[in-house]
Amino acid sequence: MMKRTSIRLALAAAVVAGGLAVTAAPALAATGATANSGRVAPGATGTFLAICPSYAPHMLADTITITAPAGVAISTSLTRDSDVFHRDLLKVTAVNGTAASAYVAVTASCTS
Repeated sequence: MMKRTSIRLALAAAVVAGGLAVTAAPALAATGATANSGRVAPGATGTFLAICPSYAPHMLADTITITAPAGVAISTSLTRDSDVFHRDLLKVTAVNGTAASAYVAVTASCTS
């Protein structure tokens, strides 16, 4: 314990006396991902929720990808700080206007 304190004091003195350039390294951001998918029956409406994990609660809007075939109408709603963990929640509503079942997929990246 004594060595650490004296080394810190010596470094602090050197910074003050000598003008030593000290830069702080940026903290690494935690990253995560969220995804959801499923089938929507012909003429039906499906809702898909994607929520970020608690260690990376903020969704990066430019990474949101929604895959659906032609004839499926998509609407979205992004709620910031949706719960006590301040996680972002993406709600995707898909209305299938085709005569066949449609596969819908949602993915996004998240960060701290």
